[in-house]
Amino acid sequence: MSLCVENSPERRGEIGCSIIEKKSLPDGLKEPLYWHIDKFYSLDAARAAVGPASVAFEAAGTFWLMTIEPQTVDHHGGIHVTQVGPLQLPQAPKYAIQVNSSKFTPGMYSLAHLHSGVEAFYVIEGELCLETPTEAKTLRKGETLAIPTGIPMRVVITGSTPRHALAIIVHDATQPSTTRMEEGKGPPLVACK
Repeated sequence: MSLCVENSPERRGEIGCSIIEKKSLPDGLKEPLYWHIDKFYSLDAARAAVGPASVAFEAAGTFWLMTIEPQTVDHHGGIHVTQVGPLQLPQAPKYAIQVNSSKFTPGMYSLAHLHSGVEAFYVIEGELCLETPTEAKTLRKGETLAIPTGIPMRVVITGSTPRHALAIIVHDATQPSTTRMEEGKGPPLVACK
């Protein structure tokens, strides 16, 4: 099983899930909104590009800038990797973002949980499978997926190599980002094959 915590062993290149940053998003965000993933040649350059709706950090030997904004051609001086969305945000008076980076080995999995907002994934390397009540969806290197608010899920690391992925949760700032589900509670999840 895996839990995301601040400063996990993942920050030192080992196995774990790190909460990189939790940040309030500015008022007045206009939908449709996307998660823009850009990479930079240095952490200083990525940090210099940070705005009110973005986070810069290093993971998997790369310097990243994650930004929540409408479609754009301005990638803040970085190299555009991909965008995810449009993100289906919950109704909320204020939004926050949580950015996670995780590295796990095949066979590891998360507890069943749900979020008070949309969670989106980007796979840097390896493979994962997301179990939900309606389907089990496999993601491989370079692939993305957004799961709407309140959908029960479990992440299972599949494939034969370690999996490193980035994730964001854009959620109701008045609620915790993640709620763990008691074993056996909630709807059954479609199992990964």
